[in-house]
Amino acid sequence: MTAIRLVPPDGADWTIDALNTSEGVELAIAFTLQGKPITARFVMDRPEARKLAAGILKAAGDGTMRTFPKPAETIDG
Repeated sequence: MTAIRLVPPDGADWTIDALNTSEGVELAIAFTLQGKPITARFVMDRPEARKLAAGILKAAGDGTMRTFPKPAETIDG
């Protein structure tokens, strides 16, 4: 598996990298805080990485449902 990099499309100053390692998965989140670069690295085994991914998906879904509690109205015509 090759490294995966997520770079925001709006030019925001952060990246997320995921890399397959012998221990499982290394996740590196890099961002700038008060003008200083910060990188947080997490090494997880595969079950922990899957649990994290599931939690992130649940949080994203919950946030989406709170932001858009009902379908958008459409105009027929």
